[in-house]
Amino acid sequence: MEETPEQQPEEDLAEYAPGMQALRRRRWFLWGLILIYIPLMWVTLELSGSDRVAGVVFAVWILLVCVAVVFAAFAKCPRCGNFFHMQGFMPLYLRRCLHCELHVTADKQALKKKSAHR
Repeated sequence: MEETPEQQPEEDLAEYAPGMQALRRRRWFLWGLILIYIPLMWVTLELSGSDRVAGVVFAVWILLVCVAVVFAAFAKCPRCGNFFHMQGFMPLYLRRCLHCELHVTADKQALKKKSAHR
């Protein structure tokens, strides 16, 4: 006898919590680096007044962004095991896995539902 979708046990999204936390940490690091660029360059120019120093700060910043992009792009989805943000060769930093559509906060939502049912 074949199981219908209603009979299949509901998956426990909370079991993905460690993988999702690592994924969110990588995403926050990337977006944090992007957001800090303008204030960082402004402070650098205000304090040093030197284009050379600003160039060095920019080079360090761009290197960190490149590293963060790679770490975020190649983070694995804890549900399907594929790259969360990669399908093909282009990274798309969406909030759902590009393969199984697991939401980036699915584990948090599952924990909220569990605590609400108690």
